[in-house]
Amino acid sequence: MTRTLAAVAYWFSAVTITLGSIGHGFVGVKPVRAALDAVTLPPDIMRALWIVWYWASGTMVMFGLLLFWAWPALKAGSSSRSAPPFIIGVSYVIVGIVSFLYTERDPFWLLFLTQGVLLLGSTWVFTQGRSGTAARGPQSAARRTPTRGPRTTDCGPVCYSSHP
Repeated sequence: MTRTLAAVAYWFSAVTITLGSIGHGFVGVKPVRAALDAVTLPPDIMRALWIVWYWASGTMVMFGLLLFWAWPALKAGSSSRSAPPFIIGVSYVIVGIVSFLYTERDPFWLLFLTQGVLLLGSTWVFTQGRSGTAARGPQSAARRTPTRGPRTTDCGPVCYSSHP
């Protein structure tokens, strides 16, 4: 049940972050464009604003793609691809809190906080493995499995050669 809820939370965050790029780049830009048309700014400042605006939209798409890429490993209980979801989650939590406070508590920014918290929590659940313990790598699997015959390692015959 916990993994099912974590999957729903993860996918809610991944999809809404990705779709947020469309809202940002095509819908949210309309009032910004109208406001900027009403003021006179130097052309270089206007260009910089648009570069940053659309870069933010592209970043949301990239975050979404990274979350989709990380999913198969997380679902399998591996932490090998957990860094991007953790980094994205932390950044969304920070942006959500700071922006909420900076905008005098505009509730829109709580969406970012929610996405970040859900992403961090769900990623943590999946990196704990299926039994609730930390995901086990090949070394711990080798320790649990009794071996027969000569012991082998990754260092090959050099480890077992006799030295005079």
